[in-house]
Amino acid sequence: MINKREEIPVRIAERFRGGEGDIWIKDLTCGRKPANVKVFSEMVLPKGSSIGYHVHTVDSETIYILGGEGVYRTGDAQVKVRAGDALVCHTGEGHGLRNEEDEPLRFLAAVIAE
Repeated sequence: MINKREEIPVRIAERFRGGEGDIWIKDLTCGRKPANVKVFSEMVLPKGSSIGYHVHTVDSETIYILGGEGVYRTGDAQVKVRAGDALVCHTGEGHGLRNEEDEPLRFLAAVIAE
């Protein structure tokens, strides 16, 4: 299966996972995910937007930062992240991400079911 750029849907979600502002979500699978893949998307957080803190109870998530900088919350820690960083949230762990910079924060997100 090949999903051509012009066929890949983009949606804007407000207050994603209880966060602030909007997030742009591009479903790279065009809705035709393998059985254990819940999400495989390119996402963009504009300045002031965030993904609210949430816990992965039955899946794990890997995020790869493509561009920009952000603040990643994992447990009680808040860590500055930037392009080239890979963030892994295992089953049973929680995390959140926010963009405080002018440049949009672009990343790939893969959520895999256990």
